[in-house]
Amino acid sequence: MILLSAGLIVAALVSGVLLGAWDDMSDAIDERGEQSAEIIRTRASLVNDPSNMQWDNTEKTTTLYLQNSGDTFLDVDTVAVFLAGHSMTVSAEGSPTEWLPGEIIQFNIDDETGSPHDYTGTNDVTLSFTVISDGDSYSGAYSTTEDVRLVTT
Repeated sequence: MILLSAGLIVAALVSGVLLGAWDDMSDAIDERGEQSAEIIRTRASLVNDPSNMQWDNTEKTTTLYLQNSGDTFLDVDTVAVFLAGHSMTVSAEGSPTEWLPGEIIQFNIDDETGSPHDYTGTNDVTLSFTVISDGDSYSGAYSTTEDVRLVTT
């Protein structure tokens, strides 16, 4: 009788430990799923005509129109742009506070790196941008690269 009671107590302790470990693993899988879902919902699209982007060679600026083509809010203040491999300064026109799905926002792109690169005439370059979602508990990121043609004004 004593051995039976001891066996039942040990079995109950082992099952409690296993159930606790299973619960922790289940929570981790749920969190990973929610993070992945936020990444999938995060998207943006270039609305400009990529074959005719106006570049002001004296001011070293251009205007970029991006659409939130995902299913979540995007953070306007965390947009990053690289043009021909050079990091650009990005500012949203009109200082919007929210970037809703489907909304198009105008971004002013300035080259303040002091680099001597000079675009005259027509130049085919690579444009890369990254956006980050403004989720409640998780955030997703989306990056894309497109070939664009800069036309100097």
